[in-house]
Amino acid sequence: MTQDSRQSLIELLFLSLYLDNHLSLAEDEVLTTALDALGWEAELPREIFIFQAFAKARQAAGDELKTDAFLTSHADVLARNGSSAPALTWLHKILGSDGISMAEERFLKKLEKRLFP
Repeated sequence: MTQDSRQSLIELLFLSLYLDNHLSLAEDEVLTTALDALGWEAELPREIFIFQAFAKARQAAGDELKTDAFLTSHADVLARNGSSAPALTWLHKILGSDGISMAEERFLKKLEKRLFP
């Protein structure tokens, strides 16, 4: 997975957490595992990126048009870099760790349609 794909996936993960306004201990554990497994190859430290990514996701989650634009731009990065399948796998693992809410299900379906038209 490219660094651009990692960053897009992380931002999509954070957006998905904002959409159902719930972060369980199970999701947190799997999210931590995912962040470690994805690796990091950027000059910007991962922790700083994570703070910035949470802020971007929070802003996008507050408005449906912004959410759709955010999802589209990040899905395009994943598809362009051939990371669609691994990204969906991580999203399903994390969101499914405590059961997938209706908001999360809608998010995943939108993303799947964008990644696999």
